[in-house]
Amino acid sequence: MKRLFLTVIFGLGLFSQSFIAAATWQEASVEVKQTIEDMISVINLHRAEQPVDINAVSDDMEKIVDRDVDFEYISHWVMGKYYRQASDAERTQFAVVFKQTLIKTYAKSLLEFDIDTYNMVEPTSISPEDDKQIVSVNVTSKAGANYTLVNYMVKKDDNWKLVNVMLDGINLRITFQNQFAEMMQRSQYDVGQVVDSWKAKIDDKPAKS
Repeated sequence: MKRLFLTVIFGLGLFSQSFIAAATWQEASVEVKQTIEDMISVINLHRAEQPVDINAVSDDMEKIVDRDVDFEYISHWVMGKYYRQASDAERTQFAVVFKQTLIKTYAKSLLEFDIDTYNMVEPTSISPEDDKQIVSVNVTSKAGANYTLVNYMVKKDDNWKLVNVMLDGINLRITFQNQFAEMMQRSQYDVGQVVDSWKAKIDDKPAKS
């Protein structure tokens, strides 16, 4: 009887943990789905306009990015080991510049890809940390191309925020981090110059020499 009682107790404990983990992933997946739906709505709204005004698309995308993406966290990681070298002003400036990078990346990618359908992929394992979840999405374009989008989500102040994305194995954060490191080497490790060059590239203007 005692053994049966303990088995039931531990069984209920495991069930509760699994239920909580599933509920936590569900919360994160709802946020990811909402982000995708909102971005598709923006793209569909502007696609009817010819030619498409990329600046208008970016302006509408900014509202979604501000709400759903922790761009300050991502920009910190992109700067990598050079974050400590940067001044507070340079860190703040790069966070702003990097947000524009994300916005234009989303806008141009979604316009080119033209999502037809997507489906959320149930996780095969439970995240060891409830406040960190991975939400994968299989996406199909109207041209028939298939991609897997992996969203890394972190819960902060009761809100789920995107902190990284992988598209068919390409890690967005690492890709940008490598670009930042290469630019640091070319600029003789001048953070300010790199931030200015990055901004000029986003603005499609030549960097100041």
